[in-house]
Amino acid sequence: MEYYPTLITLHIIFAGGWLISLITDIILKRFITRSKGTNSEKVLIDLYLTATNLPGIISSSGILLTGILMILLNPGYGFFDMSANHWLATKQILMVVLLLIIFVFVIPAAKKIRNEINAEMESTSKISDDTYKYLSKIYKLNMTVNIIVVLNFLFAITHRFIG
Repeated sequence: MEYYPTLITLHIIFAGGWLISLITDIILKRFITRSKGTNSEKVLIDLYLTATNLPGIISSSGILLTGILMILLNPGYGFFDMSANHWLATKQILMVVLLLIIFVFVIPAAKKIRNEINAEMESTSKISDDTYKYLSKIYKLNMTVNIIVVLNFLFAITHRFIG
């Protein structure tokens, strides 16, 4: 248990990283929308994919690892146990949903966009309708992920007050 405070600190830092990813997502979507049809649009889309996905990957991995370790080290917690800590079980269920959304939908759509953008960067052609379709899908998926992240964050900070 001597490492437990460090795990909590790391868990909070990773959660902060995911929340920063949410802010980055909002800002970069605005820049992309404003630059539609310009030369910088492809670069901004590439930056959007990197700036939202990389912190999300690092943060989700860190939260998952530290969360599992905290549960293993704390005898008061368990996996998917609704009887004692319903807030924690709900967070765990939401984390599973997040991981499914990310691995089943976000990563394949991001790969398709990246492939399309790379092909379009080599040519001087405009962004295709398919790329816009995948980008719109990524926007919706990231918004869903961000809502679930905020819900998980709210469960974490309010569980002591709502008992």
